[in-house]
Amino acid sequence: MDTAGALRVEVGAGLGEGAGTMLLVLGDYWQPDRDERTEIGELVCRAKDQGDPGAASELAERFASLATALPEAAGVLPRLVVPVPSGPVPAGDGDRPDLAAMLASSLAAAGVGEYRPSLVVKSNPTPRMRRLEPERRAEVAASAGYRANEPVAGRHIVVVDDVVLTGTTLNAVSTCLHDAGAASVTAAVAARTRLR
Repeated sequence: MDTAGALRVEVGAGLGEGAGTMLLVLGDYWQPDRDERTEIGELVCRAKDQGDPGAASELAERFASLATALPEAAGVLPRLVVPVPSGPVPAGDGDRPDLAAMLASSLAAAGVGEYRPSLVVKSNPTPRMRRLEPERRAEVAASAGYRANEPVAGRHIVVVDDVVLTGTTLNAVSTCLHDAGAASVTAAVAARTRLR
């Protein structure tokens, strides 16, 4: 799918409660065994950390290719495609795009389902996960107070984020959707990273 990294599909990767949640990954953020970014990692860095709109657009275009990897959703209602809610925008970052929202919109435009940017809301602000030690992440994600903002009972949902390290945030969002009655939750991310 991607010249920089192969699409990975993992089931039961610790995401969500009950049945395993499928995780679709466009590519790795880091080269194996090196602290050098892959092509996907470079695009994520330029889009997310440097606010490069060209990199964000290119990444969103590539991300849309994940549409072909999604399993068929049983039922008559279309899937719902939602970004992980972003936290408060740090000072000086107000002009940077919400990368998860751009990726979710791109996936929905590729025919995956209806784009619902405010389906999941975050009740409480939290620090950025990448600045936290892995053992603190579950507590912080739980304190975010994720909840479904509209009925999801029986719906198939795709939750989109830009980067995954431990899956803590995706787990919290997936759990809130399962608890609200979603028939299935699939997670899709642009890059999987590792601790450096």
